[in-house]
Formats: sequence, C-alpha cells, structure tokens
Amino acid sequence: MKKLLHLCAAIFSASAITATAAAAQDYPDQPVTIIVPYAPGGVTDVYGRVIADYLGRQWKVPVIVKNEAGGGTMIGTSAAARAAPDGNTILLTSYAYTSNPILRTDLSYDQNALRPVMLLGNSRNMLVVSARSDLHTLADVVAKAKKSPGNLRLASSGIASSPHIAAELWAREVGVQITHVPYRGTSPAMNDVFAGEVDGIFDGPSAMPNVKAGKLRAIAIASENPHPFAPGVPTFRELGIDLVFGSWFGFLVPKDTPDAIVDKINADLRRAVEDPTVKAAIDKTGLLLSAGSPQQFSDFLNYESERLQKLAKTSADLRLQ
Repeated sequence: MKKLLHLCAAIFSASAITATAAAAQDYPDQPVTIIVPYAPGGVTDVYGRVIADYLGRQWKVPVIVKNEAGGGTMIGTSAAARAAPDGNTILLTSYAYTSNPILRTDLSYDQNALRPVMLLGNSRNMLVVSARSDLHTLADVVAKAKKSPGNLRLASSGIASSPHIAAELWAREVGVQITHVPYRGTSPAMNDVFAGEVDGIFDGPSAMPNVKAGKLRAIAIASENPHPFAPGVPTFRELGIDLVFGSWFGFLVPKDTPDAIVDKINADLRRAVEDPTVKAAIDKTGLLLSAGSPQQFSDFLNYESERLQKLAKTSADLRLQ
C-alpha cells in the first residue's frame, strides 16, 4: 500500500510539473495588466508603458498599464496582492514597497503576498527646486529650512516613497524640521514644484531634462560620486552633507505564481530592456539598469529591508504612522 501511495504521489507530482510547464509555454494566452501604484506621468509609469508596449508585441496579447495611485502605493500593491497567481497581473513598483512594511502601521496587504520577478534598476535622489525659485544653492535651502520649523516644504510621490525618505534623512543630517507634502505620484508633485506651491522635491536624475529645459534647478544629488546622468550637479558629500540614498524599481507577482511563469516573465523582461527603444527611454531617466534573476531581486529586497530596519531603529523621525 505504501509503495502504491508513493507511486501515486510521484505520478501526481510529475503531472503537476508537466501541467505547470505547459501553462508556462502557453503563457500569456490572455491580456496582462501591469499595475503601477502611482499617478500617470511619473518615471515608474514611463518604465511600465515602454516595457508594456514591447511585451505586448512579443506576447501578441494586450499588455495594459493600470495606474492605481494612492495610499503611498498601498492601493495598487493591495490590488496586485489580491490578484490570481497566474502571471496575468504584474506589479511594477519602487522604494515604498521596501519602506511601507517597516515604517507604517496601517499596511493594507500581507508583505509576503508578492514574490520578486526582476529588479529593473537603481537610481539616486536629487534635490531640485523650481527654476523660478530664489533658492539657488544648498546653503539657500538650508537657510530657508532653519528660518523656522517646517518653513521648507518638500514634496514627494507619497508617504514612505524614496523622495520622502530622502527628505527626512536630509533634514536629520542638517538638523532641521521640514514640512512633507505627499502626492499620488511624481507627476502631480512635480507640477507643484514647477508652480512654486512647494519648495522642492528629492527626485531622481529623471528630472535632468527639466533642469536642462530651464524648468528646474538641481541643487545636489545623493550619490557616492558624481552621477553620470547628472553632469555638473554636485553630490551632497561634496557640499559637506553625508547623504547617499536612492530608489529602486522592480517587478513582482502574486506569491503563488508558478516558478515556470515567473522565469518566463523574467526572461522576457530581460530581453525587453535590451531592446534599443526600451533602453533609450530608460536611459533618459538616468536609471542604472540591473535586470537580474528573481533570486537576485529577492536578495536585494532583503538587503534593503535590513538596512532600513537598522536606520528606523535609530531615528524616530522615520516612523511614519
């Protein structure tokens, strides 16, 4: 009887593996949705749309970008976490996925509900202000912040986003209190920076086209060394402030998505970023491409989480809710 049970189990296991492999070969056989948990127009949205266009042509099914902004990315992330684990819903997110489980007490999804597929790349945060602003140097920004607590208003793409964390870390290094103004994505936040409704934002090198166009003024970048995509912009370290910080961008799917489908998505995403049109669009944002394996992305997320946990333990200012 035991031998029969073992035989049945082996047959069932082999059948399941065969079925999963077959499903991966057929994948995708229906429209795929890439959820971007930010408003349209931001850099994450740019990555999603150019990659969705490539995947749609390769997969020969519609690949739709769905913007589900709000809640510091929790609305879109929750939607992805609830989706069927069939590869037909993919989340493209960024730093808030690392910070929300650590810094918030109102998390609306299980932090283990998603599994990593591919790290798209890394960026560095750069402080920019409106070109019409009377803030021309870092000394000007510091002076405005020190004039009175909360006098300096810095925008972000949402609570726990990398622009938010960068602003809080900068404020701690300088010894000032800022007013944080969260938005539902980078695009609406940047519109208010342009208009002077807020003083600035810690965006990435993706802001350089607006700097070159005369809409923004770059104050400094939180990079270890001069950034190749932000020529002429001083680092905070060069200006006497020890601040090195940036965001990441990556793809995840519901945790029970079969390995074979995850591997296929990963392989096709890696091919996508090698496409000249996709690569050119990404290069314009100043993102340093990574495009590794699911395991490499998992290891990266663990590293980032451990680093932020250590930081949060030493700074009450980082506890958001």
